[in-house]
Amino acid sequence: MNHAKSDYLIKLSGIGTALFLLTGVIASIQSSFEIVYVIVSLTMFSVGVLLGMRAFAQSVSKSRYEIITTIDLIKLPQNTPQRVKLILYGSLGVQVIGSIVLASLQSSTNFAFGILASLFALGSLNMWAIMNGRFQKRTNRKG
Repeated sequence: MNHAKSDYLIKLSGIGTALFLLTGVIASIQSSFEIVYVIVSLTMFSVGVLLGMRAFAQSVSKSRYEIITTIDLIKLPQNTPQRVKLILYGSLGVQVIGSIVLASLQSSTNFAFGILASLFALGSLNMWAIMNGRFQKRTNRKG
């Protein structure tokens, strides 16, 4: 499996998670920074949706020749390096849990936008899975 072409997704997911947490912590300390947290959350949401849509489009294209299920876009292949699994699944978990914790500790409703940011990690995970996954070939059946 050649992971070099998708290493940017791993870095992007990790950097995005760090940025999300940093802005969330700063916004929870300094309320004037909440708008930055909202902008970061909505930007991450938008990028995540685009990554997820692109991964889905690639899976539809590949599905003519390979058997690809929805879970194949979330569950990383068995031979995925542990470091990759840790970063991609870890980013998703940290973003979901972090957004819930930040929202529950604040009275401002601006922190509710944080849960949307988790689509960023999910989109990165989807793209990495479709780019690096090996799927069962379809058999050609005629009449």
